Amino acid sequence: MRGAGAILACALAVAAGASPVLAQDTSRPSGSRIEVERPPTEPQPQPAPGTAAPLVIQTPADSATAQGFPPIMTIDPDAVFAGSTWGQRVQGDLEAQKRQIAAENERLANQFTAEEQQLTTLRATLTPEEFRQRADEFDTRVSEVRRERDAVTRDLQTHVDDERAAFFRAMLPVLSALMQERGAAVVLDQRAIFVSAQSADVTQMLIQRLDQEIGTGPVQPAQAGQAEQGADQTSPAPTPTPAP
Repeated sequence: MRGAGAILACALAVAAGASPVLAQDTSRPSGSRIEVERPPTEPQPQPAPGTAAPLVIQTPADSATAQGFPPIMTIDPDAVFAGSTWGQRVQGDLEAQKRQIAAENERLANQFTAEEQQLTTLRATLTPEEFRQRADEFDTRVSEVRRERDAVTRDLQTHVDDERAAFFRAMLPVLSALMQERGAAVVLDQRAIFVSAQSADVTQMLIQRLDQEIGTGPVQPAQAGQAEQGADQTSPAPTPTPAP
């Protein structure tokens, strides 16, 4: 019965998703090939007259199990984007644009602060009507600049969102090919899974494939020029309130 026991152990190992390992037969000389003894074919019991035969479906061995991979793959989408060459290029551009916007915001804020102080100093030499007119014009200009600066920030975020969407569209064929190689039937978001086998996580493998096949991706229209152009007009500077 040693052969039947080895076959049973192998079947249980395959069902558990592990690579079956047969124990070495110490009774044989070292280096000799181990042959698994097959039990003799036994006649199958025939159904009793008048009863239906049981339905038996023969299915091929699952390719994923045969290769030692689980039939389910998991990925962390955020980690895939952040770890890819494409995602790192987008993040670098984003940081550069944010620094540029912040510098221009600070310049405009300082400019508005100086203008407000100058207006306050002139108050003593202006009539109430003249002072109120200048104060209203100042407030209107600051509000317009604030809206324009907010628009620059929104445009930059839209650019990043568009890059992410393009990245995940380009990722799908690569991910599909990886699924076929591993015999996986479904890909799940790792962040929504409580626990899974480590072999199911293909995040790093997918990042390597993406870097090889799509690299940094197609460069979208640069936002640097738009942000720089808008920087001459915008700033989230606090709206100055003239003294009554």
